[in-house]
Amino acid sequence: MIDYHVHIGKIFYGRKPLTLKKLIQTMDEKGIEKAIILPIENPEETHWYNTTDNILKLSKKYKDRLIPFCNVDPRRGLNNENEKFIKNLIEEYVKKGAKGFGEILANLPFNDRRMKNIYKICGEFCLSIVFHLGGIPGQSTIGLTDEIGLPYIEEVLNEFQNTIFVAHGPGWWAEISGDVTPEQREIYPKGKIEKEGKVQYLLSNYPNIYADLSAGSAYNALTRDHEYGIEFLNRFYNKLLFATDYLYPEQKLPIIEYIKNVKISDEKKRKIMSENAKKLLKLE
Repeated sequence: MIDYHVHIGKIFYGRKPLTLKKLIQTMDEKGIEKAIILPIENPEETHWYNTTDNILKLSKKYKDRLIPFCNVDPRRGLNNENEKFIKNLIEEYVKKGAKGFGEILANLPFNDRRMKNIYKICGEFCLSIVFHLGGIPGQSTIGLTDEIGLPYIEEVLNEFQNTIFVAHGPGWWAEISGDVTPEQREIYPKGKIEKEGKVQYLLSNYPNIYADLSAGSAYNALTRDHEYGIEFLNRFYNKLLFATDYLYPEQKLPIIEYIKNVKISDEKKRKIMSENAKKLLKLE
């Protein structure tokens, strides 16, 4: 198993930090071979940062188990095509071992020009991008924003066809239903999936978008309608990545047992648990 979404260190006030020792212990207990460690460089969600430089340094202690990503806040500097600072910084991180980009938590529209510059750069360096999608534009929210129906994401997928995006967050997973409302974009909606949403459309029609199964948002999307959750996994197993969003030691991680025991074929489980990640990270 490869966990595509983990954070470590002191990031939340009032929570014990997830140490490297505890992370490796949990991975061993749960049968997780490798984990992607995501830096936090945006101020919206957590109380402390965990910088790319720190993640690159810590990951070296378990370089056979931990895969570091890099991150740059899109609001740093002028961030336009004429300024080379962000491109040079990302290139430096890649040379130091970064294998992807994210998690993006900045509260900006998904198609903001500063975000587009980062998408372009990541495409040039073949870095998959993990993003957190929150509510609709204009709301006080965590993560990138988009309108109902995700038109900004679709615009970006068309514009940056060589860039791989990995979706995460309540704003994304609420759109598994075609009946989603603005109020539901930042919560975990309940009830059966009566009408398919934009998530299915984008996963079906765009080769450059995947989704990770981390956090309560993905677990809720798969279990709010158990029968449909199995159908969803059977259809999109080539575009889904096992992940936990492990943040603190006492956190419950129900997605682990769910994906181990869900009634789909072993071949499809292998795709979700590890093979899709190996493909994106070029581990084979």
